[in-house]
Amino acid sequence: MPTPKEVFDNPLQYLDFLQSANFEGQYFERKEVRIDTSNQINTLKDKIKQCISAFANSNRAGGLLILGIADDGTIKGTQHVDEQTLNGILQVARDLSNHATQLEEVILPNSDKKKLHLLYTPWTPNGICETFADSPKAWKRFGAQCLLLRRIDEEQLRRDKGIIDFEKSPCCSYNPDELDKEVVDEFKREFLAVRGAQYEYSTEAFLLNIDAIRQIEGEKCVFTNAGYLFFASNPRKEFPSAHVRVLRFEVDVEASGARGATTFDKEFDGALPNIIRKLRTFFRDSALFRTMIRRSANGGFIEDPEYPLLAVDEAVLNAVIHRDYGANAAIHCIAYRNGLVVENPGGIPQEVPRHFSLADTVLSSVLRNHKIVEWMRFMKDERGEPLVRALSEGTRKMRQEMENLGLPAPDYETTQNTAVTLYNHFEERLAPHAAYTSTSKPETPPEQGSVKKALRSIGERLAKIE
Repeated sequence: MPTPKEVFDNPLQYLDFLQSANFEGQYFERKEVRIDTSNQINTLKDKIKQCISAFANSNRAGGLLILGIADDGTIKGTQHVDEQTLNGILQVARDLSNHATQLEEVILPNSDKKKLHLLYTPWTPNGICETFADSPKAWKRFGAQCLLLRRIDEEQLRRDKGIIDFEKSPCCSYNPDELDKEVVDEFKREFLAVRGAQYEYSTEAFLLNIDAIRQIEGEKCVFTNAGYLFFASNPRKEFPSAHVRVLRFEVDVEASGARGATTFDKEFDGALPNIIRKLRTFFRDSALFRTMIRRSANGGFIEDPEYPLLAVDEAVLNAVIHRDYGANAAIHCIAYRNGLVVENPGGIPQEVPRHFSLADTVLSSVLRNHKIVEWMRFMKDERGEPLVRALSEGTRKMRQEMENLGLPAPDYETTQNTAVTLYNHFEERLAPHAAYTSTSKPETPPEQGSVKKALRSIGERLAKIE
């Protein structure tokens, strides 16, 4: 699909597209210009205003509105509208702030001088496109709809566009007793070693230096939002949704709308580095995921995991460090029979389709939480490796690990929230083999002896088959 700017610059090249049934959507809109009554004119003005605002607010690739084409794709043109009326319709753009809409008139060849008017609205990177009023209105684009922004939507948009710096904003009064001292000491040690610091810093002076706390009103200090999330032992005191909830349902992903009761439900919280570490330990040591044991061509047995742990880790890690912490919703990691879905508040900052796969889309490194990501790179795992990779490196590794198990690339759905799905194809992978082990109680991983017993039993059954 072409971009709005490409169509605006060369409309005659895309005439078939302008009239196609699937033209209208996230980036494109068309309207017939009917002027029989003042009500029709006012309705058209409102629609133009909504489209301009929604495109400027929602689409990093902008949006294009075509005047003169009916909903069914029939070209009606704008040539029947007198100049004064047309100018009144087009000047509705002046009722909006923070946009740079461009207008183009196009005369169609071989059509009795039919005209179209094109309005291209680029993304407004550092403002909200809204009406001039004491109580301004603004819209967002959702598919082919322009939806009025609610207060919560506007707050999220301000965070997404960097109009407010959420991470550096004051959170609450600084209280050293609220710190996770182990996290602070580890970070301080690693940070100062990398910086080659030659002086000692008090904890308070150090946290001030890295913007984890701020000094206001003379000598009073407050936590910043990022500082509290990263270094406080219980961030949920100020951010109730700052946790990860792991669930399991015994249905397929496609039946998630009627999934019934959970068979497992556990929450993970604490300072952000500790959430990641707890989850890594849980996914490695619990029996939340199944394991398939198959006979090796060279003798012995091979254990194939339901999912590559590195792919699971990257999906959850990206959710923790890139989510919108201003939104009142937790991260959910949901295990279904045929897939694992990781959902987190906040859309993807890059310009991407609402639905895409890592098989055909590369995610460049665009950060929502610069401080949190920067700080996390100083924290190490049990092998001494940094907890986070660059986004593009991590998503490439996710895709590769899934491919290594013969599984499809991670699948993404993004609007105001982001969901990544890892499909396991477990039943299809299991079919060629005679036996497998599947855990059913994630709270109680199988003991080593029971695993060995299961392996011996499987070996005896395979021997009989052979």
